[in-house]
Amino acid sequence: MLRKDSREGGRLFIFAAASFTLALTLGCHRDPNVQKHKYLESGERYEKDGKLREAAIQFSNALKVDQNYGDAHYELGKTYIKMGSLMAGYSELMRTVDLNPSNLQARIDLGNLLVAGGVPDRALDQAKAVLGIDPNNADGYALLSSIAAKKGDRAEALAQIQHALSIDPKRAAFHTALALIEGSDPQGAVAAEQELRKAVSLDPKNATDHLLLASVLEKKGDRQGAEQQYLAAVKENPKSLQARAALAGLYLREGDKAKAEQTVRQATEDLSDSDGGAKLLLDYYAQTGQMDRAEAAYAELAAKYSKSFPIKLAYARILAANKKYAQATTVANDLSKTNSNNPQVQILNAELLMNSGKVNDAFDLLQKAAKNAPDNPQLQLLLAQVAGVKGDSSVAEASYHTAAKLDPSSIAAQQGLAEIANRRGDSTLLSQVADNTIALHPDFSDAYLWRGTAEANKKDYVRAEADFQTALKKNPDSARAYMGLAQLRLAQGHVPEGKALLEQALLKDPNASRALNILVSYDLAEKQPAKALARVQEQIGKSPQNAELYVQLAALQMYLKDFKGALDSSQKAMQINPSNAGAVQTYAQAQVALGNTDQAVATWEQWLKTHANDPRAMTTLGMLEEAKGDTAKAMDYYKKSLQIEPGQAIASNNLAYLMVESGQNIDVAMTLAQAARQALPDSPDTADTMAWVYYHKGVYSSARDLLDDALKTSPESALINYHLGMTYIKLGDKANATDHLKKAAALAPNTQIGKDAEAALAGLS
Repeated sequence: MLRKDSREGGRLFIFAAASFTLALTLGCHRDPNVQKHKYLESGERYEKDGKLREAAIQFSNALKVDQNYGDAHYELGKTYIKMGSLMAGYSELMRTVDLNPSNLQARIDLGNLLVAGGVPDRALDQAKAVLGIDPNNADGYALLSSIAAKKGDRAEALAQIQHALSIDPKRAAFHTALALIEGSDPQGAVAAEQELRKAVSLDPKNATDHLLLASVLEKKGDRQGAEQQYLAAVKENPKSLQARAALAGLYLREGDKAKAEQTVRQATEDLSDSDGGAKLLLDYYAQTGQMDRAEAAYAELAAKYSKSFPIKLAYARILAANKKYAQATTVANDLSKTNSNNPQVQILNAELLMNSGKVNDAFDLLQKAAKNAPDNPQLQLLLAQVAGVKGDSSVAEASYHTAAKLDPSSIAAQQGLAEIANRRGDSTLLSQVADNTIALHPDFSDAYLWRGTAEANKKDYVRAEADFQTALKKNPDSARAYMGLAQLRLAQGHVPEGKALLEQALLKDPNASRALNILVSYDLAEKQPAKALARVQEQIGKSPQNAELYVQLAALQMYLKDFKGALDSSQKAMQINPSNAGAVQTYAQAQVALGNTDQAVATWEQWLKTHANDPRAMTTLGMLEEAKGDTAKAMDYYKKSLQIEPGQAIASNNLAYLMVESGQNIDVAMTLAQAARQALPDSPDTADTMAWVYYHKGVYSSARDLLDDALKTSPESALINYHLGMTYIKLGDKANATDHLKKAAALAPNTQIGKDAEAALAGLS
């Protein structure tokens, strides 16, 4: 009995001890302080191993536990900066110093980031804060030196970095900074070299200092010394793309292409698992004009390093660039087997789908990819571009905004927003995009054009002139700059000078279709159609693969009533670029003119299969169905168009008119007509629709006033004359009613309008 009790007691004791240990363990896991520290330590390990994305996730996890955890904000900020996400890094560093003002290193890092970002005055606040807490802080004086250098005050920069060195003479980074300041003056080359040698001796493992010293030595003609330093940089940091490329650059400048290529090839093989390393050889071929060698080289590399994702990705992109889409798709499919959710693979697949004409599939893929990786600016940018091709303007604009927010330095995102603003006539957005771009890219000429265009739209011609001239100074070969100045001159009434600038734009860029379009308009206004035709054909001769030029030719042929020629030209444009909406538009117009309305409808219906959310296509189909007499179908298309893009003027106007004609809700028709009139206040068509709504509401005097105004612009419109005649009947003015109804009947004999006018006249007699 005793032994039995002892055993049971022992078992119970062990069980209790285990339970107690488990309770302690669970308690630790539930303790937020323990949890956040573990996330921080895990993130630091990932960061040390170079796994920055994983590190960022762990630091973010720590902040989910404690959003005011200053150390996690600091580490996340540094990680973001290493990843190239400077804005995110800046936000985290700002949060760090807010939470922990005594974190001097965070203030120094923030100050250096602000200097790099071009705002030295704000960096000065951080330097003063550091030195206020620690007057003997060497990093604080080094930051003051950087601020002075950014402002162009060399003497102050020199004094402050020397002060930093007096406090900490063995800091290699300070010697490097002093060398850069000394080297900014040709007289300081010797001193710069001495300082760099000190930096290298103090920190021989710093590859950057070896590269700087190599550059100085190469400049003074010490080729052997430069090579030694470049090799040392590679040795100390074998994963440094900059060091590998710099060594190859030395050989290339010496004319030794074989050694340069060998260096880059070796680097690509050594760094085959990194995106940048895999592209080194490709970049070399592009730089040296040897892209014809890239495909064979990467085919060999892909076979040799079959498990290297970056190598295979680069190979697929080369195949796509060479229009070998089937082979590229095979490689992409192989990549998708193990990396289907990788944003780069998704971007590649979307691009291949686009090249195959599968716009909807590309769009769906990118929408899903963007949801899974919402912080990837490349995905957002491509989604915006594909949405634009598809005709989905709302998704395009939203994605461009997101891409610009994720990567404020992205010129492509700003260009997309500028195009949307231009197309919509939104001068406020255009000006905002221009200012944002100029702040980050002051030498980008197009940004000044955007701002100038916004100013010209507001008739602020003085500022517009200054911005257009700045754009031309930044890029003397910019056709767009000449175009901007030309439009400004034309707006000011200086037609000869404006036309000369348009000609200059075409000389700079044979594809400047907008300049060509305006010149053609002047030719036609001057009754010189043959000159206009010759002008367009001349540009096509210079740029035979430009679909837009064939669209212009088709439009001109439509004007000249050469409908067969317009059909052929628009077909050619569609062959070159199946996604060109203008080509489809002129093709459909030519079909209608030739009596083939059903074929025109079929063309746009086919377009909608790949551009399901294109409001312009819906509106065009509505007009075609209206021309066929199918009011119900026309109204359905107009409604669909307005669902996609509410407030669209043409759809609103036409739907309002058909609603009135078919006896539908007059108040809804009034709202639609008002929206159309507000968008197109000078259009006789919107005036006529608005007036006809007033007529059916019994507000005849308002209808008359609008129709009188519309008739000044379109005196030969049978419809406006008919509506005005009917309005005068309601106002009891038989004489004016008779005049306008007779004119309507004369202008449109053997049409429904003419018949209605004749019937109304008969009722007056």
